[in-house]
Amino acid sequence: MRSAAETQRGILAMLIGGALFVVNDALVKLATETLPIGQLLVVRGFFAILCMVCIIFAMGYTKHIRSAARPVVLLRASLEFVVSLLYVTAISHLPISDLTSIMQATPIIMTVLCAVLRIEIVSWQRWAAVLVGFVGVLLITQPGGSSFSIFTLAALDSATFVALRDLVTPRIGADIPPPVVILTTTIFAAGGGFLLGLSESWVTLQVTEYVYLAGAAIIVSAANVLMVIAYRNADISLLSPLRYTVVVWAAIAGLVVFGELPGLIAAIGTLMIVVSGLYTGYQERARNRKAQHIPDIAT
Repeated sequence: MRSAAETQRGILAMLIGGALFVVNDALVKLATETLPIGQLLVVRGFFAILCMVCIIFAMGYTKHIRSAARPVVLLRASLEFVVSLLYVTAISHLPISDLTSIMQATPIIMTVLCAVLRIEIVSWQRWAAVLVGFVGVLLITQPGGSSFSIFTLAALDSATFVALRDLVTPRIGADIPPPVVILTTTIFAAGGGFLLGLSESWVTLQVTEYVYLAGAAIIVSAANVLMVIAYRNADISLLSPLRYTVVVWAAIAGLVVFGELPGLIAAIGTLMIVVSGLYTGYQERARNRKAQHIPDIAT
């Protein structure tokens, strides 16, 4: 069992990391107004690699760099690259609040994956929560409506790969420092962006765009490190409900920075996803307590 200090560290890392991801999203969305996706991933990746290398040297983790080539680390990096590609594609065309809400379907997708891959047995209560969350996703995406597009599908695919990434993350050994894990991720993202950029027409960056991408690189690097710390120090069932704090931050960012105001139907869908995820997290914690013969006392 994890200690109270480890759990608190994981919770704090999740809360701060979630807020930083929203700031990164806002900066990336601003940059997508003028930059092609491949170029954006390369430039942001360049700054992120510099950031992580500095952190690794500053913290004395250079002796761990070889461990970045472990298969599980490379698998996580590959999944993270797909997440980044799909997410940047989606955020360039979708309201930031809607995109963030769609991404909150990740715990629901994780439940489905756990059942399909036979990682665990899913109770009918959790399947009911999945159904509620699925309806919430439909209300936000509105398939068949004028707002539904290929970018909506990109957001849903991104959420699926986030779930796969999060299932892999706890399997990375604690002997590998988080900055080393994230360095591998940023290298993969930048390399993938370069390959994508071969079919794009790149543009000359202005000072403002450099500021956006440098800031996004530093912030997303810090956020990714915090996510690794979170999943190493606290149980997934405890952390999953905390994802929903980003919904509030995304709504504020969308309104203040982009003037986006979510519609009533999307707001109802978001609420359904949040309720579904919270209940799923509660059921998981109850299951863990029962397995450990600890009374499930409501708090």
